[in-house]
Amino acid sequence: MATIPSIGDILMLSQVAWKIGRAFTAGRKSAPTEFVDVEKEVNGLAKSLKLLAETLFGDVDDSIITRADERTKAAVATILLSCERTLKDLESLVEQYQIIKKTRTTGGFSIERSWSDLVISEYRTMIWTRDDGNIDDLRHMLHMHSSTIALTGQALQRKSLGRLEQIVQPLAEGIDDIHDHGMGELGRKIQEVHQVAVTFAGGTTPTLRPQKDKRLSHISALDLDTSKEDTPASSPLQPAKNSYVAQTPLETPELVASETSSVYSAQRRPGNPPAYTSTPGSAEPSVSSTQTSPLLSRSPMLSRVTPSQYSNSPQDTNQSLPVQGKSEDLPHRPRVPHAFSLPPLPPPALPTDPETSSRSLGWQETVSPIRGGVEQEEISTIIQQEDFEKSLFRNAAILSDGRGIRVEYTLPVDEIYRPGEFEVVEVARDCRICVVRKRETGPGKKVTLTTSAWAFSNDRTVRFQATLPDGQEIVPYTSYFSPEKVSVTVETDIKLHDVRYGSPPLKEARTNWVNYVFDDISGANVFQNVLMGRKLLGSYQTEGTYRIHEGLSGVLAYQEMICAMENLRLWEDEDSPGVLAMVHYSARFREGYLTFYLNSSVSPVRVKDEGDRTVKIKGLKIPVDGSNSGLQRKDSVSGATQHGKKSNDNKKWVMGVKVEFRSEAEKMAFLAMVRDVQRTMVPLPELC
Repeated sequence: MATIPSIGDILMLSQVAWKIGRAFTAGRKSAPTEFVDVEKEVNGLAKSLKLLAETLFGDVDDSIITRADERTKAAVATILLSCERTLKDLESLVEQYQIIKKTRTTGGFSIERSWSDLVISEYRTMIWTRDDGNIDDLRHMLHMHSSTIALTGQALQRKSLGRLEQIVQPLAEGIDDIHDHGMGELGRKIQEVHQVAVTFAGGTTPTLRPQKDKRLSHISALDLDTSKEDTPASSPLQPAKNSYVAQTPLETPELVASETSSVYSAQRRPGNPPAYTSTPGSAEPSVSSTQTSPLLSRSPMLSRVTPSQYSNSPQDTNQSLPVQGKSEDLPHRPRVPHAFSLPPLPPPALPTDPETSSRSLGWQETVSPIRGGVEQEEISTIIQQEDFEKSLFRNAAILSDGRGIRVEYTLPVDEIYRPGEFEVVEVARDCRICVVRKRETGPGKKVTLTTSAWAFSNDRTVRFQATLPDGQEIVPYTSYFSPEKVSVTVETDIKLHDVRYGSPPLKEARTNWVNYVFDDISGANVFQNVLMGRKLLGSYQTEGTYRIHEGLSGVLAYQEMICAMENLRLWEDEDSPGVLAMVHYSARFREGYLTFYLNSSVSPVRVKDEGDRTVKIKGLKIPVDGSNSGLQRKDSVSGATQHGKKSNDNKKWVMGVKVEFRSEAEKMAFLAMVRDVQRTMVPLPELC
């Protein structure tokens, strides 16, 4: 049986949805209208997931899911895992078909994401879902997920086990049918599930509203005020109707927490039917079979729901859902069209006032030691973490966002008595790693842009920041033995932050080595792309790289090793159509990277297969004793005079190298990439 995702997993899934929504806004000026529609739906799904996590968190001590039978638990898991599958597939598609552009500015550089030209031209014919759906099917599926999750959250808020069973089991069966559909039936299956959700909600799209006080969770108010901002949206699967209230037998029930702290009073509001309350232990409201929505007769899926689920029973005589009907003394109020849209940053899933939230959720402050050298720190709640991220991401761009299994940095043991010795300090395990470009206004209204790598532990005890230097090109280092490990080897200021953003940090230090270990290689590659400002085309493991000499002297010369056990990486330069090959030098040879263009028509290189696992690369001209890393272009170096040119003639050069790969498969993959790159040779400036 599938396991129901935890509260933390649901919150992380909400973050994934929010990140996808931000990705669809990339290139908004030229984005098709379909992309804007998908953005609205995925943002609405992010909000629904946040509110569901809030509901589960508020009822963690008395959750009806724990009392449900195995079939109901499996149905809830099916609903959430189907949503997770859709979002994960969409996230992979976004990472595959979006490109990162780096633009140099006076203050350093700016990085932005945009859709590739292929997507813009072919998005109508592309497959956007695992079930071979187009972009309209994707939009409808996202809306379906929002509806089913909101409806599940409503059932949890009402604390009715019977209601939960009646809702989630038919929805789960319909979702299973979607993934088992035949060709051409995806749209119809999504329509059926959506109609079931609308039927349970009383004829309109279900929406979930946050609970504000756990102590009043036994009080349920059915608020039908359509003048509020949370007015349910009309379904995108059906044609738009007029702006007045539709004459459906039932209205969508929306659960709201009482605004008072003592006795709740159900008062009749102007323009609305009276609201009803339920007392602890009362039966779940049900709808008379004579008032069933017309949608019951449209969907074949509803045959699975027995009529007794909609009929009154002896236990249900004390309460029934309010019916929206004609009233002579109450005029119809116009329905405000609503779309699932969010502000630039998602609203917090829980109340933003830490004091109110801690009282309402029964949270008590405790202290616990954390990693990274900090003695003690208060355990951060979900509320505080949401507030911290909201403040951090305001006026900021998230350049990359991935999951990590470990973050660590090095510190010198004793610079005076034990120079050259370092200790590794572990910061966090099982964490979120993201690169954030943030705009901040300092004293005198001076605007500054800072780029930092952040790590947030899953237990919300660590908020780690490593500030990246602006105006300096960062070449991330990767481990030969662990491709998921990426190291930043430049001077970096690091901070361990408190639970409130902007408060004095718990610890500050300076290091020149930070390790980020990701869950998978794809996450590490995206992280490298952002740091480097170039696109990684391939990484190949090499056991040794040797310097070769031309002519007879080369035959008799001793093979000088340039590096061993390093990764040879190919980067696509964003400033030109050039492709850079880079491999880290051995510390005994020199500092930096052996760097050269593969497709330069000015200085062409020749790559020859030598058999076994070896290739030879000739046509290079790289200084042996240079102090730079080989990334600067010859025409970008200030003060490049004729005198400097004469001095270069006296330098020793690496004219060719022999590369021994880890396996023959690695070598063949490298040669295939070289052949593809060298089909188009372009004039490129020489590297210093």
